[in-house]
Formats: sequence, C-alpha cells, structure tokens
Amino acid sequence: MKALPIVAALFACAISASAQEPPDGQFPPPKPYGEKWDNLFTGALEDRWTSMSMSIKAPHLSTTPNPDKPGEFILHIARGPTGVIRSMKAYENFVLEYEWRHLTEAPSAGGGKGTSGNSGVLVRHSAFPAFGGPFPREGFEIQVCNLGNGSWYTSHGDIFTLPGSISTAIPDPRFGRSDSCGIRSMPVVFNGSKTGEWNRIRLTCMDGMIQNEVNGTLATTLHRVSPRKGYMSIESEGAPVEFRNMRIQELPADPELAQKHLVPLLPEPMTTDYLAERKATELPQGNYIASIDAKDTLALSALVAGLGLPDVQVTGRVVVTVRDGKVSVTAKDKPVVQSQPLAADAKGVLHLETGKFAHVLLFKPVGK
Repeated sequence: MKALPIVAALFACAISASAQEPPDGQFPPPKPYGEKWDNLFTGALEDRWTSMSMSIKAPHLSTTPNPDKPGEFILHIARGPTGVIRSMKAYENFVLEYEWRHLTEAPSAGGGKGTSGNSGVLVRHSAFPAFGGPFPREGFEIQVCNLGNGSWYTSHGDIFTLPGSISTAIPDPRFGRSDSCGIRSMPVVFNGSKTGEWNRIRLTCMDGMIQNEVNGTLATTLHRVSPRKGYMSIESEGAPVEFRNMRIQELPADPELAQKHLVPLLPEPMTTDYLAERKATELPQGNYIASIDAKDTLALSALVAGLGLPDVQVTGRVVVTVRDGKVSVTAKDKPVVQSQPLAADAKGVLHLETGKFAHVLLFKPVGK
C-alpha cells in the first residue's frame, strides 16, 4: 500500500513533463556518440594512406589546400587507370563523414565519349587486391558516381558487396535491391547533388550493419554484413573526382567478433610500395612482405634471390614474408616454404625482370 503514493506521484510527474514538452524543432537534436573525430585529410596524403592497386604517387593523384579548413587538403583524382589507395589503419565500427563531387558530366553508364563519371569509397577489406584486378577480394563499396539511374544502379548512394568478392550482406527491404553487380542496396528517393556540386556522406558501420546517409537523408542500408573489420580505400575509375572534409569517429568494437568476420590483416601498420618497373629491386632489411602476382611459372629462387629459398616452381600470387629473422613463402595461398631462419647477412633481391607480373606490392612497417 505504501507504493501507491509513489506510483501516483510518478504518474503525475509524467503528465506534468508531457505538458511541458517543447514543440518539435525548437531545440537541436542530440549529438551522436563520442564526438572524437580523426581528420583523414591532414598533413601529407602519405601520412594516413598508401598504395594498393595503384601507386599513391601516381600522377593523377594530387592534393590542394582546403580553403574552408586550414590544415586540411582536398584530394583530386584526375583521369587515370582504375585502382585504389588504402588506409594504413584497419577499422571495425565507425562513423565516416566526407564530401565528394565529380567535375565532368558522364554521358552514359557505358562511358560513351568522354568519361565514366565513376568512383567509390571501399570499406572492410584486406590490404591485397584480387589477382590481376584493381579491387580487393572482399569488402563493400559506397558508390560515388554521376551516371544517372538504371535498373540495377543509381547515382544517389548505392552500397554493395564488391562484385566477385567473398563478402555477404542482406539489403534493407525499405530500399531497392539488385544482385546484378554485387549484393546492392539502392535508394528509392534521389537526393544526390548535380555534377560539380558537393555531396555530403555520413556512413555508419556498426557490427553487421552499414548505413549510408546522402545529403542528410538515409539512402541505403545493408544488414548482416561480413566481413566486419578491415581497411578502407578511395577509388580512381577514369573520371575527375574530388574528396574533402573526410573524418572518422571510431565506435566501440565487438569484443566477441568472430574470426569469420575478419579479413586478413597485416601484422602491424604498414606502408605499401607499388612496384611498376620490371627490374631487379633490393628488398629492405628487417620485417617486410612482398606480394607478387606472377602470370608465368618460374623458379622461386630466380624470383627472389639472396634469401636461401628453394628452386621450386611457383605461379599466381606469391607472398614472401620476412619477420623476426625468419622467412616463409606461400603461392596461391598454399605454403611453399615453412618459416625458416634467415642468415644474418641475407640480402634479398626481387627479380622482376624474370617474368610477366600484375600487381607487385612491398609492405614495410610504418616509419621503417
């Protein structure tokens, strides 16, 4: 019986609070979690980004000062070959904000005469591109294009699993869906800006969900996504495009993240040299990873000299890992050399003049 006055008081309090609620729109909405942002476009481009399926020093990549944000830059991608540069850090749960705009009008989805008007931001992928291809073997793309709208794509905020990847997702049923080029969530309301105007993107990746807001409106969502932790990258795909005001706010990680939701991660933050010249290249001292996509079959000892590797035939993706004074080798993801000690004076040489290659990447610890 003593509880009744308390219940009555709480009920009266609820009525009073309800009567005093301000009308909608009088106060700003609550702030999102944390507010601890890390700006990704400060300093030099190489401070946070590195090569992946193209060189970060490619002539069609450049930066200019952001006139609205002292100390930050605008990333300009001119017309050039398709490829991506990746973040040196891997991310799991986060809010990512950025702005982008295309500088030329795209005549058609097929490119037609002129430019394709296509680009993208990729998330939750490994540091390795697919064999001979520009994109990772896993991950998700947030569309950056001005190609108009078709039966299986739009220019207003599509998100999708990378075509041919091992990634999985279920598109939110509130929006459109297509499986013609990856598993794709498509907006049903078009809020993208015109060519030459900036688009504002807010991307939320939280456990099994990826949500994309375009110019302040929720556009698309993927659920039950996998993988859930990996690198992010920015894509060049043949048309002039600019990015600015890119910042990220990391959210709490899943303490029970299953191994099946992880991409292969580098053992530590590493920069990547994209080796395009087909000549003998000295390998560094200390820890490194050399990934060579060999189109021919050739002897491992001829491909990598000076490390005491056996005279076995290899082809496909050959990965040489030197760590803590030991070397191991895989080819086509299968062990060729189990971890074996290196001689103290070992000096490795990568002989790129010995065959035909696709991507050749040299990973080195940051600052080394």
